Amino acid sequence: MIAITGATGQLGHYIIESLMKTVPASQIVAIVRNPAKAQALAAQGITVRQADYGDEAALTSALQGVEKLLLISSSEVGQRARSIVMLLMPQRRLA
Repeated sequence: MIAITGATGQLGHYIIESLMKTVPASQIVAIVRNPAKAQALAAQGITVRQADYGDEAALTSALQGVEKLLLISSSEVGQRARSIVMLLMPQRRLA
């Protein structure tokens, strides 16, 4: 499976749209902070999982079964490096 963080943002939307041309929706995981904003993705057959960069347990759960990860990092000032580190921590344990 391929996971995309920030899937409900503008860039995430374009990436998923393009990805669906070559990958079945059933192989795509949208990692989002607010699942209510991802209803259209779920309606297309994409798996939606809730997680936040600050919640390591939620990230670990959201990344279960994921083989490839596309990180769209946080655009909040001063949070980009933290979001990358938090996302890599569970990935190391799952490897």
